[in-house]
Amino acid sequence: MWRNELTNESYQNDFRSYLSSTDIRRLLRSPAHYRNPAKVESAAMAFGTLVHTFVLEPHVAEARYRPRADVDGRTKEGKAVRDWEASLAAQQGVQFVNRSDYDAAVSIASAVRSHLGCASILAGGLAEVSGTADDFHGIAARIRPDYLTDGHIVDLKTCPDARPDAFLRSVMTYGYAVQASWYCDIAEAIDGKKRRFYWVAVEKDAPFAVAVYEASDAMLDYGRREYRKAIELYKECASLDLWPAYSQQVQTLDLPAWVKE
Repeated sequence: MWRNELTNESYQNDFRSYLSSTDIRRLLRSPAHYRNPAKVESAAMAFGTLVHTFVLEPHVAEARYRPRADVDGRTKEGKAVRDWEASLAAQQGVQFVNRSDYDAAVSIASAVRSHLGCASILAGGLAEVSGTADDFHGIAARIRPDYLTDGHIVDLKTCPDARPDAFLRSVMTYGYAVQASWYCDIAEAIDGKKRRFYWVAVEKDAPFAVAVYEASDAMLDYGRREYRKAIELYKECASLDLWPAYSQQVQTLDLPAWVKE
């Protein structure tokens, strides 16, 4: 079922027992990485959330975020400003972020809105919709697409380099193909609609270049094979209550093929 009223916090907490695409990608690294994930809120993750909000929910961003004043908190005037910021945060939930991050997020949002490809796919849908399937290949699964329409799903990715070869490396390194297939197939399981999948890749530094890519059928088939492998691994580990990491044996590390050639 689809839920468009859930906050991200509710989605994460209320459906914790449902497997997400992040869970699946952790399982593919090792069951131990799924069972005991590192709980680190990195600066990159916080910046990604900031950018997502400015791009996909600008009305929310305007109410939620403000740039932190550039003052010396040790002075009387600076302390007064910091006290005012703390009061506003406590009373209205305003989040103060570094001026450089705030300005970058605003610039990225402007770059995305100015991109013709983005204009054609970021219309007629909803941002940050939560979806759950109680029986997806025998497990409970969840998704929260960045942007959802009846015909496609859009995922916004900040990256250091949005050129095709560079972004393809990110797709393969971070399991974005698995995420794409997971989103498309669970969305279809929820409402029966087949959708295309797009990435909006935007560079984190000026000039905040944007590129839009569609996942090919071959890419989605690859991701589908990978997530099904992870589901079977999850079932096996759950039945044994055994969540191993890497091999316990000594392994030989050889030169990669491209060096040998």
